[in-house]
Amino acid sequence: MSAYTEGGFASFESTKPPADPILDTHAQPDLETAPPGSFQTLRLRFRRWRRTRPFWGALVALLGGAEILATELVPLGVIIHIGAAGLVGFAVPVVIMLCAVLLWFAPTPRAFYAALILLLSLASWLTSNLGGFILGMVLGIVGGALALTWSTAPRGRRREPAHASDEARPAPHEAGGALDQP
Repeated sequence: MSAYTEGGFASFESTKPPADPILDTHAQPDLETAPPGSFQTLRLRFRRWRRTRPFWGALVALLGGAEILATELVPLGVIIHIGAAGLVGFAVPVVIMLCAVLLWFAPTPRAFYAALILLLSLASWLTSNLGGFILGMVLGIVGGALALTWSTAPRGRRREPAHASDEARPAPHEAGGALDQP
């Protein structure tokens, strides 16, 4: 792409703006260059920690479990839980919140924790006031699904090629096909 200027045609591709860290939206601050103990250092450490685990899924699941537990503690005269059903109604949201915290601090078995959050969120429909009046159950399901689908791969590199041999297969012009013969 080019544009006509007084001196002739000028190419837009050849002109690059000066490297300015304020204007560069892709510039990432570095932990090594940040002063120790500063807010920037703490923020960068938290970002690095957060990206190594299913943080947002665990947070949403924790909020869902807290909401389900809150509806169990609300003194409503219409909703009565007696005996073992009452204990299960308290145990389900506590285990959901425990699994959410474990997703933060022990993310290796995340598939187990996330599946348990999903199952317990569905079980809260029967045990805990319609799943915390539906809101807690939906938050638990969304948080469990986010945690289950979380990946450590960078966003642009998550997709694999359709066939494993596609990467090793040379292009037709490189393979010495019929077009290369005189």
